[in-house]
Formats: sequence, structure tokens, C-alpha cells
Amino acid sequence: MNAEAGSTLTGPQDKLVLRSSKRKAVFLLAASLVFIGLGFLMVTGAIAFPGLLNIAVKVVGWFAMVFFGLGVPVALFQLLTGKSYLLLTREGFEMRGIRKSRRIPWSEVSAFAAWTLVNPVLALLPRGIRDLGQPKMVMFDYGPGVESHRRLRSVNQMLAGHDAGLADTYGLTAEELAALMNDWRSRFAAS
Repeated sequence: MNAEAGSTLTGPQDKLVLRSSKRKAVFLLAASLVFIGLGFLMVTGAIAFPGLLNIAVKVVGWFAMVFFGLGVPVALFQLLTGKSYLLLTREGFEMRGIRKSRRIPWSEVSAFAAWTLVNPVLALLPRGIRDLGQPKMVMFDYGPGVESHRRLRSVNQMLAGHDAGLADTYGLTAEELAALMNDWRSRFAAS
């Protein structure tokens, strides 16, 4: 696997720690600050349009400030704490993010797959440009009989066709991470 600098192998071959990409966190912080700034300019009237359109611009400005304002603490958490990671062990995998960690046994998961996020705005662009901007993530499905997070899983199934997803690709491509996760699941699910 071709992991970026953030991903590190620790201990024997039955434990692997993949860390969130610092580069993505810097990009998230910069993009959030730019959109917060644009939202501020819209709200204060520095970016204005005549008539009723100006009210819509102010609403969009407030939305941009609030929505992208949420990206700032996430990016700072990833940059400053180093506590955002994916831990693979013989027993299962643990995702640690800004909230609490979540451990899932291999025996509860049926498969991992790379999934392309659908963006209707990008669908209007030519394919070559569209493919550059479509982010991918790793999704997974729980095995039959697993009851945890039933409501959230049904919503995820409706939206993405899978039960859940990993929060990051941890310095790998989505395809590489899905292959790595499937390899670990096949090796340790039965043990």
C-alpha cells in the first residue's frame, strides 16, 4: 500500500494505525476560512445584489458562515491533536475522530467498497473535469443479524446503498483502503 506520511505501521503485523492526512486537514481549514470570509462579505453587504436577491445572498452568507464554521474545529482537531486515526487489530477496527472512538469487530462486517460521492453540480461538468472533483470514501455493510445503529443504517442505505462509512481515507486512495480493510477482515473475521 502506498500510504502518505500520516499513515504508520506500528507493532507486529496484527496491528496497523492509519492517521488522518495533515494535508487534507490544512485544505479543510483553508477552504472553511475562505467560505466563512465569503459568507461574512455577503452578510455585511460587501457582496450585494439589488432587491429581493440581496435577501437570498444574506441567507446564503449566514448558511456559509455556520456550515463552514463547523469545519474549523474538525480541521484544528486533526492538525493539533493527532488523535484522528483508524486502528486495525486482530479483533476489529477502531475509528477515532473528533467525537468518541468506535470499535467494530471484523465478524460484524460483510464487505468494504470504494464509493464515489454523488454531486449534482459536478454532474453538469465534462467527465474529465468531473472525475477530478468527485471525492471517494470507503463504505461498508454489516453482516446479517447485526442490530447496532439500525435507524442510521437504514438512512445510509437509502442515501449511499451501504450501512456505514469510514470518516477518512487516511492517506490512501479509497480503493487501496477498501482492499486493505477487506484483506484484514478476511484474515481475522473467523479468528
